[in-house]
Amino acid sequence: MKVIEIPVRHISRAWRVHAQPDGLSDPAVELLAREAVAGAPRAGYRPAFRVPSKDLVVEIYSCQPHRTSADAIDWLSWMLEQLHNNGNIQLHREAAS
Repeated sequence: MKVIEIPVRHISRAWRVHAQPDGLSDPAVELLAREAVAGAPRAGYRPAFRVPSKDLVVEIYSCQPHRTSADAIDWLSWMLEQLHNNGNIQLHREAAS
């Protein structure tokens, strides 16, 4: 599995390129957390997403890792929802009116 790291400011672009083929997010994409320092969970966790169809993990880094893996995943889920709400990414099909 290939792992790429991106800065937090490029989340929407990375999501559109890797997880949103054809303008709609791939439902197989998984949100996860990775140790900021391999083998040292006390160093904290970085949010990431895995795109199985591309055999790819995109890890997001910022100044400070999250304290727990759950915090990292929760933050990424919240951030993706915010990016969806402001139109930067498309997470799901909108209901037809």
